[in-house]
Amino acid sequence: MSRVQKFRSHEERSEARRKWMNVPPGMTEDLAAEFMRRLTAGDTLRKITSGDKRCGPALVTPQRFKKHCELHPEWAVEARRLAHVNEQVAARVRATVTWRLAIDRSAEKRRTAERCKNGHIRTLENTFYEQHLGYLVRRCKDCIKNRRQLLMPSADQVRASIASLHEGATLSSAASHVQQSMRNFIRANPKLGARLRYISDKNAHAHRSAAQRARRQFAASSLTRNDGQDAYEAVRQATAHVPEDEREDVMSRMFVAIGEGRLKLPDVRSRVGEFLAEQRRRPRVYGEARFSLNNPLGDDSDMTWLDTKTDADRLWA
Repeated sequence: MSRVQKFRSHEERSEARRKWMNVPPGMTEDLAAEFMRRLTAGDTLRKITSGDKRCGPALVTPQRFKKHCELHPEWAVEARRLAHVNEQVAARVRATVTWRLAIDRSAEKRRTAERCKNGHIRTLENTFYEQHLGYLVRRCKDCIKNRRQLLMPSADQVRASIASLHEGATLSSAASHVQQSMRNFIRANPKLGARLRYISDKNAHAHRSAAQRARRQFAASSLTRNDGQDAYEAVRQATAHVPEDEREDVMSRMFVAIGEGRLKLPDVRSRVGEFLAEQRRRPRVYGEARFSLNNPLGDDSDMTWLDTKTDADRLWA
């Protein structure tokens, strides 16, 4: 029994036997003409006579073709010539049409299709391109949107998200696919979703506050360089001409500005006047009394703060 006959049922084999029962050897004139027509069209002998599933039903068996060639030599010469040419063409096709080329052709067909696999018409608005396994493919935004709307998290993902929220995480800190599924879960469960959003917002506020505190804890590198000696010497030399009673306040202001990054060490000498003017302009309060130059130096003193100022310290012309 041949390989093809193994895949046929008993009824099919019986019908094939009855078809050729009491038929003379070889082929009839109609079969020979059809056989030659298919050879002329480019079919190979295997496709015409094998009966394989990939080739379709056989026109005649290989034995009848050989017998017909013996009975009709002139017909056989032309038939074998066409069969040889068709086999050479098929061999070239098999050598060029590889599995990789078939994949490329399939991908190209999908890229140029007018509709996606779900029937959405491809437009510039709902289509984007991306690389997938080394190939440029088109993606349908409508299909992705529909999938995301139907995507729901598993029970383990919900438990893990709730546990992370209680540990201080936020809904936006999860992976992107988990975020989308959790949004669908929150929409489907509004009461539980409101509670989860409240916890997430609370954690986000705590994170922002912690970040602000952390930023305030770190000073500029120029203030801490060389254990602060560089900044101290630069400020001390720049404020050497400042009156002694104001010098420490001005130096403190400059140190704060250096730590916050508002003042660079090379600009300390040129900008000392700004901090001195700011120190003299600012309203100073000592307890409940507002500072004034007309106030006495002390409770038992007859001198005022104005008496300690010289003409160089005057703020008016």
